[in-house]
Amino acid sequence: MTDEQKRKINDMRISGRSYAEIADALGISRDTIKKHCQRHPVTAENASAPTATVSSDTLHCKFCGADIPTVHGRKQPQFCSTRCRRAWWKVHPDSGTRKAYYTIVCAGCSQEFQSYGNAGRKYCSHDYYIRSRFKGGGSDE
Repeated sequence: MTDEQKRKINDMRISGRSYAEIADALGISRDTIKKHCQRHPVTAENASAPTATVSSDTLHCKFCGADIPTVHGRKQPQFCSTRCRRAWWKVHPDSGTRKAYYTIVCAGCSQEFQSYGNAGRKYCSHDYYIRSRFKGGGSDE
């Protein structure tokens, strides 16, 4: 689809034409017109404006500083690789917003403890789990 066709689609949608009418007028599939309109919603401000272009901006990795290629219309990456992402979070563990903390009472020792990400946890440590499961922790009977 050319830029001229995209501009015509925007103009026709602003004037209230249906997908089928636009498809017949331009000789393009109705589904193609529909998908274009869904991906690029038309408002009065952007009806005659040229369609989005590929950004030439380059981002830099938060950890190593390497250039990261950008893709227009997608979430912009912060890291160049999984290795850099993991290394950065290992150095900056407090930078995230951790919201999944649960306060639970241990079934073994009756003390309150904080569990991150697991609301179904019952014991504060593996030791209390073993004591509870084996009623005394493996006696030599």
